[in-house]
Amino acid sequence: MAGRGDFNLLKFDTYSAYLRSFTKIEEYRYLSSMNVIKSLVKLGYCSNAVIYEEQEFYEAKKHLQELINPKSIVSKLYSQYLVGDDPALRALAEREERNAHKKLSTIIFMQKRKRTGFDISGYIDYADSLLGCAVHRLGATNWRAVFEGRKLLCPNRNDLSFYDWESGNIHFNNTDNFEVMHVGTSLMFKHIGDHKIISVNPSDFPDNDFVKRTFLYSPLYGYIVFYDHIVRKPS
Repeated sequence: MAGRGDFNLLKFDTYSAYLRSFTKIEEYRYLSSMNVIKSLVKLGYCSNAVIYEEQEFYEAKKHLQELINPKSIVSKLYSQYLVGDDPALRALAEREERNAHKKLSTIIFMQKRKRTGFDISGYIDYADSLLGCAVHRLGATNWRAVFEGRKLLCPNRNDLSFYDWESGNIHFNNTDNFEVMHVGTSLMFKHIGDHKIISVNPSDFPDNDFVKRTFLYSPLYGYIVFYDHIVRKPS
């Protein structure tokens, strides 16, 4: 699958124009057939870059256009099933519609204690998790059950970050919204759409005006941190 952030693809209207961008005028002098030139480009003789197949090219363009002009990822809001007044669930309900329409991109940090007495913790891409539920992705969070109080929200191995304090296992995953970055000992997330960097450590970027950190205590979940990023179109 083509790269998520290769916005250069948007410069080309057709696959042929994309392939021609890897050729030089001199090549036309020695190779009269355009089909031969295209074949050489696709084989990697004209560039060290990864050359997309035609279907990949158009799929990547479509994906990038959706990032620039996002549409709603869910047809209904799961928070309509909210039961009770737990502060964490209310905070999630307040953020759901904006995340679903990709006007806001929220990362949730939470820690949960297992029956063994050890914790698991992780960073959750809220919009991606909502999408996973909407499209019935394997292992996705059942958000209706979470808001109804039938199931507790919990980080899993498919989230942006997951750490099991008992086994020491750690997992990092990029999503359609964020790329996981490590700078020294700091964990950061780069938004795919506008390339803004969100650090989990406020001291790394103390004056960021594009992310708001909210610390909240919930009787159900303990302490939770919300990183709310106002999405901006790529320049």
